[in-house]
Amino acid sequence: MTRTSIGLLRVAAIFLFLSAIPDRALTQTVSFIARGDFKVGTHPHWMAASDFNGDGRPDLATANSDSNNVSVLLGNGDGTFQAAPTLVAGSRPESVAVGDINRDGVPDLAVANSGSSDVSVLLGNGDGSFQAARAFAVAGTTAAAVADLDGDGRPALAMAHAGVVSVLLGNGDGTFQAARAFATAGTSPHSITVADLNGDGRPDLAVANVGSLQTPGQIPGNVSVLLGNGDGTFQEARTFDGGTTPAAVSVADLNGDGRPDLAVANFGSIGSTAQPGNAAVLLGNGDGSFQSAGFFVT
Repeated sequence: MTRTSIGLLRVAAIFLFLSAIPDRALTQTVSFIARGDFKVGTHPHWMAASDFNGDGRPDLATANSDSNNVSVLLGNGDGTFQAAPTLVAGSRPESVAVGDINRDGVPDLAVANSGSSDVSVLLGNGDGSFQAARAFAVAGTTAAAVADLDGDGRPALAMAHAGVVSVLLGNGDGTFQAARAFATAGTSPHSITVADLNGDGRPDLAVANVGSLQTPGQIPGNVSVLLGNGDGTFQEARTFDGGTTPAAVSVADLNGDGRPDLAVANFGSIGSTAQPGNAAVLLGNGDGSFQSAGFFVT
C-alpha cells in the first residue's frame, strides 16, 4: 500500500464510521451532493475541522506529509472553501489536532511531525491565520490529540508514536512540560482520541495501532485503551481486536445504552494476508473494557 493510499484512506475513515452505525439508528436516508475538490499540500495525511476565523462557518486544516506544511481552508458555509494558504510545520507532518491551547478563546493547531520528531504548535489569531510554529520534542510522533488530561484546566497534548503515547502537560500559555511516555502495547499507532471510557470522570485514551500487515513482518494491528488516573498519568494499556489494520478510532454511544463504544476504520492489507478494509464497532461495557468487535463491509 502506497503512502498516498494510506493518506487518502485516513481521511476517508470519517465516512467509514457512518457504515458502522446500525440501521435502526438511522431515521432518514443519508445522501451527498457531488464532491468538490480543493487544493492543499502534497499527500495530506489527516484533517481536522473547526471555526478558525470566528464567522460561524466550519473550516478545515490538513497535515501534508510530503510538503511539510499545513493547509487551512476557510469555509464559505455552503460546502465550498476558499483557496488554502499553507503554514510551515515540521518534517513529515502526519496528523493535526485542534484545541484552545493558550486559553484565549481562539482555536490553535497541534501538528505531529514524524520526520523531525516533534509537535508543532501554531497559535491562532482568530481570523484564520496562525502564528509561526513552535516545536516541542516528541520522538517520531504520528498522531495528536488536545485535551485537559490532568484536570488543571490547561490543555495538554497526547502524542502517539512507536508503541507509546507521550503526554505533554500544558502550561496554559501555549507551552508544554517535557513529554512523559506510556506504552500502548501496539505497533505503528495512527490515531488517538480522548474520552471518559469507564465513567469515572477522568479522560482516557484510545489508540488505533495499524500494525504491519502491509509490510514484511506481518504484525497485526489492535486498539489500545489506557485508562487515566486524572493527574496526567495512565494505567497499563489493554488491547482489543479492532480488525486487521486499525487506521482511525472514534468514541460515541452507538447503541444508546449510555456507555461509550469504539468505532474503528480498517484500511485492509495486501500481500499474502490480503484483506479488504472494513469498519469495526466495539460496544463498551462501561468499565473501560469492550465486547468483541462487529465488522461492517464498507
